[in-house]
Amino acid sequence: MDKGFFLRWMTDLLNWLGLNSADGGFKSLAAALVVMVCCALVWWIVRFVLLRTVRLKEKISTPYIHLIFDSKNLKKIALTVSVLLFYVLLPLAFDPATDLGRIVKKGLDIVLVWMFTSVLNSAVRTIFEIIYKKRQSTGQPLKGFMQVIQIILWCVAIIVIISILINKSPTKLFTGLGASLAVLSFVFKDTILNLVSGILLSSDKMIKVGDWIEMPSAGIDGVVIDMTLNTIKVRGWDNTISNVSPYTLTSGTFKNWQGMFASGGRRIARYVEIDINTVKFCTEELLERIAKVELMAEVVNNLPLPRNQNSNLELFRLYIERYIEQQPWLNKDMIHMVRHLQSSDTGVPLQIYAFTSTTVWVEYERIQAALFEHIMAIAPLFDIKIFQRPSGGDLDKKATIEEIEAIV
Repeated sequence: MDKGFFLRWMTDLLNWLGLNSADGGFKSLAAALVVMVCCALVWWIVRFVLLRTVRLKEKISTPYIHLIFDSKNLKKIALTVSVLLFYVLLPLAFDPATDLGRIVKKGLDIVLVWMFTSVLNSAVRTIFEIIYKKRQSTGQPLKGFMQVIQIILWCVAIIVIISILINKSPTKLFTGLGASLAVLSFVFKDTILNLVSGILLSSDKMIKVGDWIEMPSAGIDGVVIDMTLNTIKVRGWDNTISNVSPYTLTSGTFKNWQGMFASGGRRIARYVEIDINTVKFCTEELLERIAKVELMAEVVNNLPLPRNQNSNLELFRLYIERYIEQQPWLNKDMIHMVRHLQSSDTGVPLQIYAFTSTTVWVEYERIQAALFEHIMAIAPLFDIKIFQRPSGGDLDKKATIEEIEAIV
């Protein structure tokens, strides 16, 4: 069915009714009313047929069918078809030679541009939703790209509408718009910066929905739950929602923890400070005590002579290394060690540097807590004291060496 078919059909109908838009008066009004009623009837039929497909989508198991046959999109299509038909039949409803005919035609041109743009935006949204669901496992942020395309479509539509209103060619408006870019760039500076930053974040895959990001300077620490052109929403660990602009992230420094989850191991890099006054060479009595610990028996028995040249801190460090290597949570594919940091007025920092085999936050904290609880509890067996500023609690009874040996 082409445009000529509808014109011939409607012309025959109006001739049969004895109506003509050029006659003026009541006949002209009646002809316009008949054309509009016919267009409304076509709108109802097309809308009814399209909406029937919504019921069919429930019986079809094809993926994404519910996105394609969305009722809102179908209603927009039905309305656009009826308005387009009215545009074709416009000469039969309003005499194009009259002022009213020209005004109605111009108004209809504007409505058609607006409706076509709305339909195109709905199509773009549907396409991006399908692409997003297909790539949901990768979490690529596509909403920013979708919004860029939609903004471009609406900008073009507005320029075309303005050209219709002032009876100028759209190309001339586009040419004149170039001279105003400097002013527009200043007015929409923040929007442009966020637009470019959003594209940069998406194209370089810096972040995506579901990533844990941390930016202390902006008070951001949580999981990304949404990414748009102007805003990135982050859900904090206290379930508060923080909004940060893409430009804030690209202009500053933030940490993305997603690489840690992808690696399969989470780092432990904490230390205890050893009281320097308790570091000493081992006596035979101390060596015999340490040898009773299962992990240290072989080490003590194989010490080079003279054995009193080995410090208790050295044996304590070796014990922690062996203890860590025995733990099931240790990720042995990654580096692990026990080392000294630069000493200070609070003692000698003894750092445990290792990776757990789990990245789950709760399990990681339990592992880390249990490790340092054991280190602090076993330290007195080596005659080592963990540095702590004096307090009234220092007068309380401490566990004896015999009690620690019994537990170990």
